[in-house]
This record gives sequence, structure tokens and C-alpha cells, in this order.
Amino acid sequence: MSERPLLEGYRVVELATFVFGPAAGTILGDFGAEVIHIEHPQTGDPYRMLPQLKPLPECEDNYCWILTARGKKSIALDVRKPEGREVARELVRRADVFITNLHPSVLEKLGMDWDSLAPDNPRLIYAHATGYGDQGGEVEKPGYDATAWWARSGLMDAVRPDGAEFALATAGMGDHPSAMALFGAIALALFDRERTGKGRRVRTSLCANGAWSNSILIQAALCGAKPYVPPTHAGSGNALVNHYVCSCGRGLYLAMVQEPVEWERFTRAIGKPELAQDPRFKEMPLRRANAPALTKILDETFASRSLKEWRAELDRHQITFGVIQRIQDLPHDPQLAANGILREMSGAGLRPGLRTVDSPIQLDGVTKTPARRPPALGEHGREILEQIGYGSTQIEQLVRDGVLRE
Repeated sequence: MSERPLLEGYRVVELATFVFGPAAGTILGDFGAEVIHIEHPQTGDPYRMLPQLKPLPECEDNYCWILTARGKKSIALDVRKPEGREVARELVRRADVFITNLHPSVLEKLGMDWDSLAPDNPRLIYAHATGYGDQGGEVEKPGYDATAWWARSGLMDAVRPDGAEFALATAGMGDHPSAMALFGAIALALFDRERTGKGRRVRTSLCANGAWSNSILIQAALCGAKPYVPPTHAGSGNALVNHYVCSCGRGLYLAMVQEPVEWERFTRAIGKPELAQDPRFKEMPLRRANAPALTKILDETFASRSLKEWRAELDRHQITFGVIQRIQDLPHDPQLAANGILREMSGAGLRPGLRTVDSPIQLDGVTKTPARRPPALGEHGREILEQIGYGSTQIEQLVRDGVLRE
């Protein structure tokens, strides 16, 4: 196991807010990169305030900031002022990666667009996270994962059974997978830089990632498929790819995509071997034609025993299913614990035993950096400026002018 983090010595500068762009920086930081997050000196990153948005869970800990800002450094800098812009540009001149999600017109106005920054740092990887892409009439349109990833991609409509009410997005559900795509683009560009010595601009959008997440149904539409109407539980055309509620109120999700192999085993697992010979269900086409009747039988069957009992039986017979886990149970999930998905955090001011969700990449022989506490607003401003050659007098002047907050 390597003692030296893979990205130790790499510097990442973030001029970005909320989740999509900064979450890519979180992953880079997990592997040892120094990540500097530029925040507004008065308000900070508005993401710090996200837990106050209803209907998110109430908590004494700022769990959103803990998750995405862990281990980063904060400099509170007013980039609207010329002195602040020059500090930001100097940071980027010394950086390996620059991550931003500001609109192109704003970046151009600040002199933080690719064409302005690249000449001063030919090795720079410039990563631009957008809502709807960087071309077309909606380039400047504000986009969050709920709007650009969930709604615009068709996912919100695709999971709505038979015209039922639309489901609201949960916080970050599109931001975090989209951040993985941005991280992948950055990693590819760093790999290419090793060969060519040159940096490049990389980009992805919430809209593109939503389309990729919904790509099977979109591809069907591209091929002229009939409009897809998600079925209800009772009206599903496949009782063996469906969800069921147990006697304890907990749920499970059958996903028997290898049905010909599993069907007879399944009938034995649920204590109804006679279903295998039932003329309504003997063959797969018959099970499809009679799916509502089979669903009704399975509803009654699963409601007769607890989830714990059904897990044991289904596992014993090697049936493909998943537990519909409750959020409050996930901190105690033994499989998450066994795979290090929930990591211990360290740092003054954190509750003892506080954990965070690890980024979902593991490299054999490579250690991740400890999950350290997130920064206070402007906590590292003086330290960062001293590293790039600013003296005490210059720093104090920036503070007096309202450019820097300590």
C-alpha cells in the first residue's frame, strides 16, 4: 500500500458554488490534491446554507458542507474587485486544475475564462461544469440538478407510474454522479498532460449527465420506439421485476432479469413450488400475460413474513433482489461499513465518531487522505497568500479594502 497519496503535490482551485463542480474537487482531494475553494467574503459559498432549505433533514451539523468541503482550504476573496481577480488569477497560474461553474459571460468579465487563463499556465486543466452545456440558447440559463439533470433529462417523467404525481428530486442526486463525470474528464486530461505536457479545457453538464442516466429510454425514442408509460406496481408487466412490502412494513425489490434460471428456485424460496406448474405461469410469455395475477399472489405472499425472514430465504435460494433500505438505517448498514463507504472524519470541532460518505473509487495499493473537517469561511486566506508570495503588508491592505476576509 502506497504511503504517498496519488495526487499529492497537485493543486486544485475552485471558483464554484454548490455541489456539481466542487464535488469533483472533493474526489481529487480524497486522493491527496490540495483543493483551494474561493468563496465570497460576505456570504461564503451559499452551499453552506443548504441544510436550511426545506424539506431537507434538520440537524445540528452542517452535513452538506461536511460532505463536499471536507479537507479543503477556504479563501474568502472578492473577485469582483480588480485586486481580488488578480489574486485568483495568480492562484490559477500556479494550479494544476481550475474548476468553475460560473456562466461563460461572467467568466469572461472576470478574466477567468479559458482563453484568458491558458496563456499564463499552458499546463492548466480547466474544468467547466455547466447546467445545460456551453452551446445553444440556454448557455446562461441557471441549472441545478433538480432542473437540468432530473427534470430536463426525462428522468422525472420516466419514473412517474401511469400519470401519477411527479416525484421531487432529493438533494444532490444528480450533482454527485455528474461530478464523477467531471472528475473523469479531469483525470483524462491530467493523463494526456503527462504525454504532451499541455493542459486543456474539459467540460460536462448536468443536462448531459441526466441524458446519460436516462440514455436507454432516450435511445429507444431515437430509434422510434413507442412512448413509454411507466406502469404502476399492480399493473406492471413483469411481476418478477417489481417491489413488495413485507409484514414488518419494510420493502424489497425483485430484479430477476435471469428469469429462466431463477423462476423455479424462486417458487421454492417463497414456499409455493406449485406456481412453477401453474398453467398461467409455466412459461415466460405466460408470466408476462398474467403479470397482474402473479403480482397479487406475490403481494400476499411477501406480506406474510418479515423482511429478515425473506432475506434469509431469498439469499439461500440465490434469488436476485435488493432491500429497499431506509435512510436512517444506512449509517448502520454492515455492507457499507465492510467496504469503507462510510469513513471516519478527523479535525477539531467535529463530533467524536462523525463519519462521511467516501467517494466511490478505490485503487489497489493507493491510500486516500484522511477525511478532515471542512474549512471555516476564509480560514486559510493568509496561509494561501503567503504561499504565493504576498507579504503581511499586502495582505492587511487586502483585508482593509474588503477584498479578503480572514
